[in-house]
Amino acid sequence: MGEDWSRWLDEAPEEGEPSGRPVRSKAPVVRLRRGKGDGSGADHPLQRPILVVGGCGGAGTTTTVLGLAGELGTGGTPTVAVDATAAGSDLALRGADEHLHPISLQSWLYGRGDDEPAPLKECFSRATSGIGLLWRDAAPLRRRATYLTVARAVHDAGYTAVYDGGTPIAGRQLRPLLDDADVALVLAIPARTDAANRLRVTLEWLDDQFGDTAEGQGGGIVGDTTIVVSHQYPGEESRVADHLREHLSGWVRDIREIPYDPHLARGELVRHVELAAETRRAYGRLLAGVAS
Repeated sequence: MGEDWSRWLDEAPEEGEPSGRPVRSKAPVVRLRRGKGDGSGADHPLQRPILVVGGCGGAGTTTTVLGLAGELGTGGTPTVAVDATAAGSDLALRGADEHLHPISLQSWLYGRGDDEPAPLKECFSRATSGIGLLWRDAAPLRRRATYLTVARAVHDAGYTAVYDGGTPIAGRQLRPLLDDADVALVLAIPARTDAANRLRVTLEWLDDQFGDTAEGQGGGIVGDTTIVVSHQYPGEESRVADHLREHLSGWVRDIREIPYDPHLARGELVRHVELAAETRRAYGRLLAGVAS
């Protein structure tokens, strides 16, 4: 950590000065907070969708997605965790403790033919926390579909989405979600010094790639990014998170920590009810910060 961070972050503007930080472009946007959808029959308004991406390998993106989605689901919000990786991850295998459905995201998306998705509730896997899960296989999305297509279909079905973007953040499949200012970005890293040092490159890349300026759009993508530091071993200190708070305060939306949890550390099926109380509180605080 150290000097490179300090030189980079010392360029931050004084309070009250324009940040010079670019804002997200206004590429086609799905306004997911404006309605309830019509597929779930629930009375809960849709929450802000969330994209979780790893700053490096082993960052805990899948467990973060399951933790956030589980908190939404147990709170009564119709929620689906979506595999948004390039070739498929173990999202459903880790989270479907009630029913693992054989239908993939691609099969759901084209289930009715004529580019019409099948009924979402009949196609996703299920967790006992009340959430649905959509897993994907390695086949590409067909007929020029993107995750913007997926986002619209999930919205129209009446569900709030939490996307597992895996790593790297530069994956082409993530660009439609990163371009959408309504999607909250969570950048997950393990509690390691090397992972924290790599954040500089990632945040600069985000500014470079999604930094078109326009009046009235608010803060940029970096300013709307929440960094999550996951403690994956017992006894880990908070030095990494504290260092990031010291140097990134005012540049990112927030920096949160997820404590070590023996249930998550086993690497097996994640049952939300079996998470430690402090772990669930941490996910709840994270959710409150990114969903607003």
